[in-house]
Amino acid sequence: MKNKMLLTFVSSVVLISGCSRNPVTGDKEISLISSSQEIALGVSEYGYMQQAEGGRLSDEKLNAYVQEVGRKLVEVSDREDLPYEFVVLNNSVPNAWSLPGGKIGINRGLLLELNSEAELAAVLAHEIVHSAARHAAKHMERGLLMAGGVIGLQALMRDNQYEDVAVMAGAVGAGLISLKYSRMAELQADSYGIKYMAAAGYDPQASVALQETFLRLSDQGSPMWIAGLFATHPPTQERLAANREASGSFSGGVWKEKEYAEALADLKKKKAGYEDLDNGYAALKRGDHSEALSCAEKGIARLPEEAHLYNLKGKALLLKDDFEGALKAFDQAISLNPDYFDFYLQRGLLKEQMGQSGRTDLEKSLQLLPSAKGEYALGLIHLKQGRHTNAIVHFKKAANHPSKIGEAAREQLALLH
Repeated sequence: MKNKMLLTFVSSVVLISGCSRNPVTGDKEISLISSSQEIALGVSEYGYMQQAEGGRLSDEKLNAYVQEVGRKLVEVSDREDLPYEFVVLNNSVPNAWSLPGGKIGINRGLLLELNSEAELAAVLAHEIVHSAARHAAKHMERGLLMAGGVIGLQALMRDNQYEDVAVMAGAVGAGLISLKYSRMAELQADSYGIKYMAAAGYDPQASVALQETFLRLSDQGSPMWIAGLFATHPPTQERLAANREASGSFSGGVWKEKEYAEALADLKKKKAGYEDLDNGYAALKRGDHSEALSCAEKGIARLPEEAHLYNLKGKALLLKDDFEGALKAFDQAISLNPDYFDFYLQRGLLKEQMGQSGRTDLEKSLQLLPSAKGEYALGLIHLKQGRHTNAIVHFKKAANHPSKIGEAAREQLALLH
């Protein structure tokens, strides 16, 4: 019934919609989503997607550098008027993505695999074209997005070691950044991205070198790459050949290997600490709490300012029934980074378990990224205090999620009615 209603709605919109020209390709196309709607969607989902991908990397110098490179490309793009933003995310998975309206993210894991500013420009230009050419918006117009949103979000959280959190918000954004674009969309993003690179002064041959690297890594079957960039931007011989042909139309341009190495110097020094973080979460997943704690301690010794390592330590200590130690670890994570949802969620849940009030922390967590776990916990708090109406509100939100927590919320609702 819902699909039939959606088709009826889309059909009615098509009847009253005129043809427009794609702002990048110039091709005629029917546009059901306006530019202002694209921008609003990107704005509404951008914060959620940053949270789902580990949060913004607290390296202001590196963020400023990526933003500067992105801005050079935006100035020569076909939709310079979009409110572009570029953010480096605290995530080891090598990936980059864009939302409608020019909201673009790149993981530290991908930055560590690049060798020059020109290669970074190739990645960012490709994502700029996806936004400028309305590739995600066109998927939405065809009704091909919504079914995969929750699945895409759950996959993102697994990649970032937060599979224990049943997240509710951000499904639309996850569906957008998890899109496997069509062959034509990828070729367009490469082709026009090369044009932008050349106009911004970069050597487009960097895009060829990048595709060669991606094909080699694809052949090696690296799990991190398969889960990251290759899931949505698969490298192919066709793309490599097309990039070679497109790049041949331009000559010259800079690579800036030295400048890139200088910009990445601090991040490269921290690589071992982030490997400790990844290894610790892998240990948690297989139930080795002692190894997880050891990895957290080693990582903290290397990176005492990295909040995610204290969150890992808190989770490991909690599973070893060291509640006081876990609470101190979560406190430290929040003091280092007061803007990440999971730190508040974990501390709020622990406080409730210890007989303290975790309500404030849980509410803060939901402000940053609504989750079924947080809603359910708040529902229980209100239920214990006799506020049944408030409890029902939170249980209803959690009940919409297809998870064990959602099932528990539905059971609570049944008891309250």
